[in-house]
Amino acid sequence: MSTCNPPGSHVAGVCSRLDHEQRARVVDCLRGERLSLPPERLERFIGGIEASIAHFRATPSETTFRDAHDALRALRILAHEDDPPIGQLKARLARLPPAAREYIGRRAPTAMRRLGFDLGSLVGELPEHAFDRFLRWTTTPEALHLPEPPPPLPKALAEKLAALTGPEPVSLPPLVTVLRVLSSDGARPVLGRSRGGGKRSAPRLEPTIMSEVRGAGTIRHRGGRPTNDRHQTLVMHLATDWLNATGELPKSGRSEGTGFGELVHSVFQWLELPDSAANALRQYWGTVKAFKAREPLEDFLRRHGEEL
Repeated sequence: MSTCNPPGSHVAGVCSRLDHEQRARVVDCLRGERLSLPPERLERFIGGIEASIAHFRATPSETTFRDAHDALRALRILAHEDDPPIGQLKARLARLPPAAREYIGRRAPTAMRRLGFDLGSLVGELPEHAFDRFLRWTTTPEALHLPEPPPPLPKALAEKLAALTGPEPVSLPPLVTVLRVLSSDGARPVLGRSRGGGKRSAPRLEPTIMSEVRGAGTIRHRGGRPTNDRHQTLVMHLATDWLNATGELPKSGRSEGTGFGELVHSVFQWLELPDSAANALRQYWGTVKAFKAREPLEDFLRRHGEEL
């Protein structure tokens, strides 16, 4: 796609102009349904697709509860390594989704004060602002300074201690200690996964993050593939473009076996989201099916002895 706005697109500053090869792919999608459009209508169809892509690109991406939970869990696992890589920890912090940033920002002032580090606390401060101050703290000498090692033990005593407790742990900077606390609210044991035949894997410890423990039931996250409203909205816009151009409703299906399915998969590929097309189609057609199954208002009122 080019770097200029498409004709008919009302999204300023967003590029979605299809190139020659992509335009030819749109024609192939129509041919898959034995459809052929006059040149003027084909241009309107392509302009509609370009506007739908422009709208998708201009809409801020959303993150789910699962995104935030997974990001914090990965941060915790990295922080609990024997010798955590500081650069990777800071990079993960900078990429945390908004909900994960709020989680850390809400806990940072109090937790750090208990650990002996004064981040400061402003009355009524939003969690995201507290996170920004914490992020700045991670670049200070205080966050990265290694603690002074304890005085060495006599050799014989040191050898006996090593035999009992293992090698002496690596000295860690305060940043690691703080992240080990902020990335979760502790941990609890959960049952292992079912292996069939009444057997289960061994129990394991899972961190409590954002008030939830993976594998121990859930309040907000119900499992399954996460929904993505932006993806479903894009499919809906493309379906409207298809109907307006051809006068026919697109055929359902999540594969490339239909002309519309091939178009959706092509658009997602152009957006570098090829793995998301089938799931977006599945969710879109599920929504359409549920909407069609709804009882008409007239029938509902008639059943209850009422009228419009």
